[in-house]
Amino acid sequence: MNHKRKLIINADDFGLSPGVTAGILYAHKYGVLTSTTAMVNTEFARESLEEAKRYPKLGIGLHFVLDAGRPLSASARSLVDQKGDFLTGQSLIESANKQDVKSELEAQLHFLLEQGIKVTHLDSHHHMHLHIPCALEAMLEVAESYQLPIRAFSDTKLPDQIAAADNFHYDFYGEEHVTSDYLLQLCAALQPGVTEIMCHPAFMDTWLEKKSSYQFTRTKELEILTSSRLKEWLKQHKVGLIHYGGL
Repeated sequence: MNHKRKLIINADDFGLSPGVTAGILYAHKYGVLTSTTAMVNTEFARESLEEAKRYPKLGIGLHFVLDAGRPLSASARSLVDQKGDFLTGQSLIESANKQDVKSELEAQLHFLLEQGIKVTHLDSHHHMHLHIPCALEAMLEVAESYQLPIRAFSDTKLPDQIAAADNFHYDFYGEEHVTSDYLLQLCAALQPGVTEIMCHPAFMDTWLEKKSSYQFTRTKELEILTSSRLKEWLKQHKVGLIHYGGL
């Protein structure tokens, strides 16, 4: 194991709304955010990815969407309702089959590649690939084909040929845990090797106000991720900031 401590700070939801995209890019430019994963089935996806090209040091992966909006693939019958919208929750878990999931994953990945993005890794919206067994199987197959790392819970068993961070923290989230002290507590407990900390920074906008259940806490995350306190702590303790392209 690498005895140095390396940290990936990854923002989910890139492209969800203009405010989310702007917040993520701001946290990268002025803070410690190193990586993001893009939602490509949103109305803002193309313009967000075009904007991201101005930040060549930002790692960009795919935030695979299975339970919000509509699919990109025509082969997604087990994933959608009668209106063509993605199923959610238990309905999705019970209905999804691996071939449909794999076809949709490849469609979303191809969209990202076609925008000229050098894709660093794969994860999913609401961790659906870690909650639906056939979705994890599909992601492992695609990850191996494209030689891409994936996000996994720290105790997820992965094949040797699939790269992932050694540890993953998803609890810098919600009003209770989105504090500077809590994030520094996570950083102080970093183990040797590579750790990913998930985040969701944003500037508020009308889309988030109308359609997202996770709103103003995103702006608090943005404030913390760009704070001098956090930057100085990481520098003082010689924590290396990387993205998944550095695995």
